[in-house]
Amino acid sequence: MGKVRSYERGELMPINRRHRREVILGVSAVIFAGLFKLILDTTEFSYHCLLSLLLLTIYLVWLFASRRRFPQRGMRRLMTASAVLMMLWNIVKTIRYEFIPADSFISRQIWYWYYFPVVMLPILLLMTTFYLGRTDGYELPRKALLAFIPAVLVTAGIVTNDYHQLAFRFDGGVPDTSDSYSYGVLYFSAMGILVICVAGILFKTLRSCTKSQFSRSFLLPAAISALGGLYFFSYNNSGEPTLFQRMYEFPDLTCLFFVCFWESLVITRMLPSNADHEEFFRASSISAGLADNDLNIVLHGENSPVPEKDQLIEAEEGEVINEGRQLKVQPVAGGYFYWLEDIRELQRLNLQLEETGNYLEEENAMLDEASKLEEGRRRTAEQNKLYDSISQRLKPRFDSLSAKLEKLPADEEGFREGMKRAAIDGVFIKRCSNLLLLAGSSSVIDSGELALSVNESLGYLGLSGIFGHADIPVGTEMAADEVLFCYELFQQAIENALPELNAVMVTLKTGSTRKFLIELDNESQPDLSGFYKRGALLGGKLDTEVSDGSCFITFTREGGED
Repeated sequence: MGKVRSYERGELMPINRRHRREVILGVSAVIFAGLFKLILDTTEFSYHCLLSLLLLTIYLVWLFASRRRFPQRGMRRLMTASAVLMMLWNIVKTIRYEFIPADSFISRQIWYWYYFPVVMLPILLLMTTFYLGRTDGYELPRKALLAFIPAVLVTAGIVTNDYHQLAFRFDGGVPDTSDSYSYGVLYFSAMGILVICVAGILFKTLRSCTKSQFSRSFLLPAAISALGGLYFFSYNNSGEPTLFQRMYEFPDLTCLFFVCFWESLVITRMLPSNADHEEFFRASSISAGLADNDLNIVLHGENSPVPEKDQLIEAEEGEVINEGRQLKVQPVAGGYFYWLEDIRELQRLNLQLEETGNYLEEENAMLDEASKLEEGRRRTAEQNKLYDSISQRLKPRFDSLSAKLEKLPADEEGFREGMKRAAIDGVFIKRCSNLLLLAGSSSVIDSGELALSVNESLGYLGLSGIFGHADIPVGTEMAADEVLFCYELFQQAIENALPELNAVMVTLKTGSTRKFLIELDNESQPDLSGFYKRGALLGGKLDTEVSDGSCFITFTREGGED
């Protein structure tokens, strides 16, 4: 991030003034406490209360520093419990030395209870390492409480040592506070829990390190662990106490060991903390900051633009964009967090996208128009093709009609009769054209269209005194080719029967067998040579019959309903 120097895991962390004061105070207090005891231990001066106050100060400073540096609530609770346990241990030890006779039963019980912190402290600190790499809301699972069961059992066994002497075996079998005793299985169990927990803390904090990081990180915690190990292993010797033993008693050294060991993990960054976050934030180039509840800025990056309070108020309700930067505000505990995003590149891309969108929109409009024109041309071509087809098919009829109109008689009566005949041909051409147009857009035609065509032709026949009647139901879908065939068959039969025709009957029967019947009051056999083959191609059969002065023309098609 910007100008902030990144520190690898395992590299000593630079400490600020506050942290430096805490470290100097703690180290000085530890050294002074050891020298204080070493000097006054050879005198009659009772120093335990003063020494206790000095150690309590160290534990309190460590407690408040730990609560400040670690964000997880569960981790802070465990650190608080550890510090309180250290302070209680220190107070109880002081009471024993100052106010309780050394050879009393209560003194011996307090000595037994020393091992409760010895067992509990490493377990509590081991549990805190499970918060590493977790979110602030992480909590230990309930099954983690099972770790306290062996600790409680070992502690209970040591406290009741007078009854079984499995922790301390006294010479002569009589419990006392003399130095004439040896260690039992419960004592070594307590020491085993201590060693296992320290090893677990090291494992949890170092397992993600590389080899090079491990070698750098392990030096300071290893040195502290080595000094603590030397003290614990030399604590049980029967010879003259060492200098270190005379400077620090077992309870004090145990607590100080954990405090120093924990701080070494923090200083070497093996145990991440949120110390110095304000200095880190200020020294970074991040475009962000923190404001109080009144939106007054209290912290921001060194090179971060500082927005006005009015802009922060506006951004709290919605986004604010100014000079290519987008200001956003988010409520946090104790105030607001704001940040600025450089959106100039995004705005440039949006502008390009908008221009591209407009261009594509114009292109789409042109393509739509071209598609419509092409569709129009296609439809026009299809219509022209259809009209050409109709014109070609009806050309003989047009030619016949034109010839009749050119040869109309000059007398009025002949002219009138000629026009009546021309009208019959004209309505056929009109209706046949209409059916051809319908056939060009659909493969089926309603039988009503056939009824309209036949009835209109019959109407014009009536002008010439020819009676006609049609019984054609509507609403039946018929093949377009079949409708055209029936109407053209009807017209051909009429043309063959004229001019002797006096009456005509047309009937369409629908059902499983469709039957189109034309009855003419004319005994002339019509010329239908071109229709037999067409009828067969449609899947039907054309029959003609002359009987009793009438001609019957029948077109039958099986499966008409299909």
